[in-house]
Amino acid sequence: MTEALPAPEAHAGVARLGLRLIAGSIVASATLPWLADWNRRHTFGPEYGPHARWHGTSEVVSATTEGLVALWLLRSRRLHDPSSERLVTAAALLPVARWAPFNLTLLIPGTSPYDQHRIPQRILGMPAALLSQDLIAATAALGLIMRRAARRT
Repeated sequence: MTEALPAPEAHAGVARLGLRLIAGSIVASATLPWLADWNRRHTFGPEYGPHARWHGTSEVVSATTEGLVALWLLRSRRLHDPSSERLVTAAALLPVARWAPFNLTLLIPGTSPYDQHRIPQRILGMPAALLSQDLIAATAALGLIMRRAARRT
């Protein structure tokens, strides 16, 4: 039978796991657009005009730049400094702010998460693109919730 960790160590472990979830979400947020969008099916596809390529390029580069800023915020925090939690919160909210609003695009008539000539890809009944974006946002939010809960107790 294993012994339960003393409360302070258990809380520290939850806080560390929360921080790792936030960092993982940030890395995914900064790198996955290169895999999903920087290709001939999307940004460089024959149906994409110059303005669409401009948007595609700016979106990929912006996601990476934002991820680098979020990682810098995490690295800038100081252990045992309560004010550093604002840096962690800001870092966690960046992927949430980037990806969660994509769900609102479904409310705009004429928009679609799918390329024009591709078969819609769904996972669990949800557009695959939105599911991956929602997972990134949810992972960051979960990490922040875990971290805050562990630090409160």
